[in-house]
Amino acid sequence: SSHDGLEPSSATSRRATLRAPTLAAPRAPAAMAAVGGCSSPSDKLAVVPSGAAEPEEEQEHWTEAEWEAWNRRERAKQRAEMPVGSSPSTDSIVSHVSYKVFHKGLLMSHEPGRLFFSEIPKNVDPRIGEMLQPIFSHINRDDHSERAAFMHITRALLKRCGWEGSDDCSGWLRMYITHFPCISCVAVTCQFVRFFPAVRLELDFDNMWKTRFEPADKLGADRFHGQGGLAGRRKRIEDGFFEW
Repeated sequence: SSHDGLEPSSATSRRATLRAPTLAAPRAPAAMAAVGGCSSPSDKLAVVPSGAAEPEEEQEHWTEAEWEAWNRRERAKQRAEMPVGSSPSTDSIVSHVSYKVFHKGLLMSHEPGRLFFSEIPKNVDPRIGEMLQPIFSHINRDDHSERAAFMHITRALLKRCGWEGSDDCSGWLRMYITHFPCISCVAVTCQFVRFFPAVRLELDFDNMWKTRFEPADKLGADRFHGQGGLAGRRKRIEDGFFEW
């Protein structure tokens, strides 16, 4: 302010102050989008010059139908953002195994395909458990599906070639895991390779933190990847497309 009794300058008199709008008069959805996409009517501040007349309430009230439409849209968006599959856990991770193993050049065992779940196979010789030792890391990991599969395979092969015949086994073994293996399962895999060095192991795995958002059917999954996968899914939701 001035100390010599002069009137303040016109620039000073038009100094702007910030004032929050009242909650009783929320903006309509279209008006909110026009002022920058604010998510609720009360999170936008209005700039009002000092000394100006108090503006009349120009903000539009939402009708019951508009509120219901907005709530339906939010519920649809929440459903679209939810995963369709399970989060990775010991019980939800599955291993698929197929193999063809020879002993001294002769076909010994063939498995076209089998699923293994979280468990410790029953009636397994304790020596096989010692051959495929798990690693304790925060929790017990002896019942993971990968270890269950390797214990079952080791028992089936040793029953046919004998305890001293694992070095004479050859062939291939393919394993697909629905989630990337933990440190314990990596250790068990290495121990299996140690005892069956001539059996070629082909291992592949997925990431359930991502794949749980994919549709369960093949047609939907192919469409999911064709439209950009997880990144494309996020973009469709941001654009307001919540259904396939």
